[in-house]
Amino acid sequence: MILLQADAADAIKAHAAAENIQRPLRVQLRTSGCCDPALALVFDEPGESDLSVERFGLTFLMDAELHQTVGEVTITRVREGDRDGFILASSRPLSEWDGFNVIRILDRPD
Repeated sequence: MILLQADAADAIKAHAAAENIQRPLRVQLRTSGCCDPALALVFDEPGESDLSVERFGLTFLMDAELHQTVGEVTITRVREGDRDGFILASSRPLSEWDGFNVIRILDRPD
């Protein structure tokens, strides 16, 4: 369900500790209204239809239907100049831009 690079895990743990957040991380679908849908990371509570997996001591959640759509998600840490965050790439891309957008973790769901 989730492939997590070690440096990404370290950065997520540091962010959670700095913000005193102890909730699992949800992989969810986000849209901005003008762009193709993209995957995002948000600290959230488990839901009834969620799948759950632990990687590097972090718990990740994903809605079962979303998992069927996107498949396995790889989370990579990016630190290049002003690009600081994470790239989420799915084994079944949502669009031609899948895996290009550098995202930041959202501390709470919409």
